[in-house]
Amino acid sequence: MKRILLAATALLLAAIACGPTAPTPTSVPQTTQSPTPQPAISSPQFTISVEYAILGVAEEYAAAGITYAKLQDAFIIWGNIEPEPGKYEWGPLDALVLEYQQAGFTGLQMDFAALSPWASSVPPALGVAPKDVNTFPKEEYLGEYVAYVSAVVERYDHDGVDDMPGLLYPIHDYGVEREFTGYWPGTAEEYVRLLRIAYPAIKAADSEAHVLLVALLMADIFDGNPDQAEIESRLQKDADYMRKSVPEMRAILAACDAYDIVDFHALANYAEIPLTAQWIRNELNANGCGEKPIWIGDAFSMSALIGYGGFVPPTPFAPATLETRDAVVAALAAVADPADANHDAAQAWLYGEMAIGLVRKIVVSAGSGILGINLGNMEDWKTGIAAADKASVPMLGASLFMGMTDTTITNQEPGGKLPFTGHLWSKARRAGDRRPVWYALKLVNEKISAFNSVEKLDPSSLSGQVSAIGIWAYRFEMPTVPVWVLWYDDGNLYLPGQTPPSVIVQLPFEATSALLTRTPTAIGQTAPETQILEASGGILSFDLGATPVFIEAAQ
Repeated sequence: MKRILLAATALLLAAIACGPTAPTPTSVPQTTQSPTPQPAISSPQFTISVEYAILGVAEEYAAAGITYAKLQDAFIIWGNIEPEPGKYEWGPLDALVLEYQQAGFTGLQMDFAALSPWASSVPPALGVAPKDVNTFPKEEYLGEYVAYVSAVVERYDHDGVDDMPGLLYPIHDYGVEREFTGYWPGTAEEYVRLLRIAYPAIKAADSEAHVLLVALLMADIFDGNPDQAEIESRLQKDADYMRKSVPEMRAILAACDAYDIVDFHALANYAEIPLTAQWIRNELNANGCGEKPIWIGDAFSMSALIGYGGFVPPTPFAPATLETRDAVVAALAAVADPADANHDAAQAWLYGEMAIGLVRKIVVSAGSGILGINLGNMEDWKTGIAAADKASVPMLGASLFMGMTDTTITNQEPGGKLPFTGHLWSKARRAGDRRPVWYALKLVNEKISAFNSVEKLDPSSLSGQVSAIGIWAYRFEMPTVPVWVLWYDDGNLYLPGQTPPSVIVQLPFEATSALLTRTPTAIGQTAPETQILEASGGILSFDLGATPVFIEAAQ
């Protein structure tokens, strides 16, 4: 794991060194506005997916009922597929695809990356400043880039021609590049040019393929559930160490004839999801692109809380604020250090927050008309060395500890070693203890993955108290009985030892009794808590807190 952390740390240090000093953000509002009610959304194709798929743990997530995964990007990097001109190395990627398909994953997603030691214009290397790196292919190798893209799509399209031996299902979903941040060091114009080269090559190899735009990252704009005036103000900000500029993002969105699906990454609080999706839809309409599906290509289970710190104080992300930032650092440092007196309490708190956050992100994504969401992480990013992990907390925040299970790196390399970069990903993992977030994933997948339509409910119709602000409620029409998912969020962060508030909810309910299922949040809890509630006069009254609950008619 050390190499993973060092790579992530180097990326962030480079970004901080080359970018402006981290801004001092204003505190976010202390109330999370409930979603505006909208007509029911029909979305029978909504996909709950895991990411980034690594070797050795496919069966662990199949056991949660998951059948779709986004593959670890390192396996598809051009330099790992074709380390030398004309020499293709399929072993590692084939092994990854085969493991997940044999475990029952019928859908897989992968991102192309033009990073190559021999074909990129200016590949990363010692002595090359990060700002000078350019992975756009050299002009003389554009034909080889098309050949690489075509070969990958052809190998996994399941058409009987040049397919991977043992391929069970076709792979139709491909992103062109990973994230529109430092992961794409070139300009928007260069990206659009690459997209227009890749798109026809993908479609020629597989007419059923879907092409995803490089993922947008806009957490700093939509974090903290800002109102429209604040959003407009943030949109005027220059590009910084987190992302590309808004004009650049608008430029790639406008190339809508060269992609099928918009991708964005949701690494902050769940409340950013509906705002980001609406902004994207507005931009598509403004460019005459019409409606396009939106996929969340990368989502932490919860907000990272803090990040981008080290030489400068970390930036807080909702629900963390400037006022709570130091307390968050202390809590996460306790998670990093098993010898810390507060370690057990801090770890139990964080694992519970991950379970809560994962359910919220999935439900809000479905309610926002998102096509699918890839949820991570499949392992921690920590090293296991307390001093190193504590030092990394200001930079990486809670993302250090977001594995859905414990994992151990083995020495097994089922497909051989990745030849160019990301060598540690060649090694298979062994899954250990399941964390509450794994059981939350299993529960939400069982309860709502097969919904026919979803409707955001008006919170004012549910509250028996003065204010309904902070109540989030959705009704999912299922093939059998409806399922409601609700939680209360006042927008504040509650650290270890603190108890979030609750409100009394009065839910219109036709059945005489209801089954209430609570999202599991405790370490060692392998099944959710349930209780039977009795309705009175067509109303179901119960206490609603921060933990999402699932309501359905009792059978």
